Amino acid sequence: MWNVEDLSAVPVELDFTSSGQGRRSATAIETSGVRLFNAIELIDVDATATQVEVCEGCGCSHCSPGGWVAFRRIGDKVVWIPTWDRMETGTREQAEYEPPPFLGSKGAPVFGSAIWERLRAFHGNLPACEDLPWINSRETARLCQWSAPGRLLGEYPAEPRMRRDLLIAVTDGDLAAETSAIDECLQAHFRAAQQMTIVPGNADIKPIEFWLDLPGIPGWTRFGNVGSCLCFLVDESIAIVREGGLTNG
Repeated sequence: MWNVEDLSAVPVELDFTSSGQGRRSATAIETSGVRLFNAIELIDVDATATQVEVCEGCGCSHCSPGGWVAFRRIGDKVVWIPTWDRMETGTREQAEYEPPPFLGSKGAPVFGSAIWERLRAFHGNLPACEDLPWINSRETARLCQWSAPGRLLGEYPAEPRMRRDLLIAVTDGDLAAETSAIDECLQAHFRAAQQMTIVPGNADIKPIEFWLDLPGIPGWTRFGNVGSCLCFLVDESIAIVREGGLTNG
């Protein structure tokens, strides 16, 4: 995952002559060289599945495949994730609802509240962060798999699971025990979707750092221990667990 720090509005002109509409001026939205929307005025917003890359021949959703995301909430932040619920219904749907390429190459973008409000100024139907559904446990496990380097948690659409052949060591603790604990955590989160929640800021979180047999990516930290509970680390400031997880141990 990566934080969206700024937005640029780029005027574009789309050629709709093939669909009898002539040419149309629109606005692409970019950040750090990544095009988030190719024509933000033309998107049909749906919190469950929104095509952020509309057809450049007619401007309509569902005309061309791919470019789909789901908007989810993590505290006061918004994250874009692939529309796994729709992709997993069949082979045709997997191709139809494929996410934008940058979700595979760069990871899922995360928007702070101020940046998200700036984005909403370009399209009034984009929902406020507090109106979005929270990311659930199944989506959290999938997102961790999706963003892991070197397919460390296996390859979609297989269930997320640690690949032992890529693990060299863990900074603290026993490698086999930590790996098995994370596999159990992933399985529990993936197989029964539940609400996630933020770990309180005053909690003592001990990150779990794995050392990997991957070129250029020696270390990987996406899980942590909070007492006897495992949590997912969204970034350096946010950790999430299943609702009630800390209470239940």
